[in-house]
Amino acid sequence: MYFTPGQTVLRRCWRGGRITFLQAARVVEDDARGLLLWLPAGVTYWRLMTEDGRNHHDGTVDELGADAMLQPLTWIGHDVLMWQRSGEPWSVWWFFRAGHFVGWYGNLEDSFVRWRDADACGIDFADNALDVLIEPDLSCRWKDEAEFVSRTGHPHYWNAAEAGEIRADGERLIKVAESGEFPFDGTWCDFRPDPTWPVPQRTPGWDRPQAVRTRQ
Repeated sequence: MYFTPGQTVLRRCWRGGRITFLQAARVVEDDARGLLLWLPAGVTYWRLMTEDGRNHHDGTVDELGADAMLQPLTWIGHDVLMWQRSGEPWSVWWFFRAGHFVGWYGNLEDSFVRWRDADACGIDFADNALDVLIEPDLSCRWKDEAEFVSRTGHPHYWNAAEAGEIRADGERLIKVAESGEFPFDGTWCDFRPDPTWPVPQRTPGWDRPQAVRTRQ
């Protein structure tokens, strides 16, 4: 199943049987090389939040409680190009500011599952907290290590052995980045979106059942 360039795709992050994060993005290309999506600054996205503003970075899904709801927020700062390939435990994001490339972001996550319904299509995945920041000079550093450690052993997240696998995934991504291999070889660093594309919107059917099984 491939998506069509220009189509809206919903990226739904799941944990504990709930959507914790949702983005509507525009398909740039989708082929054997992978799925490439565009997310412009200023677009609306949704995050699971409590009334006092806590989200999944501040506590586990059960600590947030049953009253936590998906709340609309505005994507501030960078325009983002997101690439991911089926079977790989990460997505790679290109950050652009005022049209200029400023760095990559490696988001460690369970491999995504595609879905398509009559009114909507998208990918479901589970975020694994630990991330890698990659500078234009290919230097790398870890991000969100404290959150990653605090989730280890929780029944909705990952056990110690799985945490070791996730960190090994990150170390493998760092090696790819430091080597300058694709996708860190300059590909898409000069990307410009189609100026005729409308801002991606959340489509009906966004709340369809989960398509991916997460660690629970």
